[in-house]
Amino acid sequence: MQNMPHIFAPTTPDLGNQVRMRRGRELLGLSVVGQEDGRRLGNVRDLFFDHDTDELLALVIAEKDLFGLIDAQIVPWREIVSIGGDVILARNAASLINLRDDPRVREMAQRETVLSGTAVMSQSGEKIGTLADMFIDETTGRVLGYEVSNGFLSDTLRGKKFVPAPPGLAIGRDAAIAPPSTEAQIKK
Repeated sequence: MQNMPHIFAPTTPDLGNQVRMRRGRELLGLSVVGQEDGRRLGNVRDLFFDHDTDELLALVIAEKDLFGLIDAQIVPWREIVSIGGDVILARNAASLINLRDDPRVREMAQRETVLSGTAVMSQSGEKIGTLADMFIDETTGRVLGYEVSNGFLSDTLRGKKFVPAPPGLAIGRDAAIAPPSTEAQIKK
């Protein structure tokens, strides 16, 4: 997997001098290793995030089995020490827990919200794009914004749009609803 360079957000009063942004998609497939014990915990398969508070909650290492008999295994964000180009460091092997052992992550998992491919709708009901990815602050896990696609041709000619998280989008199970200011930004 080829790693992309870090993206630095401009200085803003609420974020400090410089924030290291990374696409959520860049974390997928990275190996997670315990910093204290050197134990490999697995590879990142998915991400759990809370779209109400705009924060990454956990890295999914193993998904639950088809019949739901074996629980998903996660590394909660609070256990992440650092993110490198090749490896994500968690505190130690005990950082890998079952999904059912973290009530907040379990609640988000029950919502079954899928980010990538979710339709972005205007408040008047017009489809104005599709969510492609999220940008996170790799230090705090805060979701800083979302990447919105307007289709292959538009993306090729004008590029995908970055939409800041707050007050950005109201993301639900089936669609993301954009406020008028975000709608205007996407349509530029």
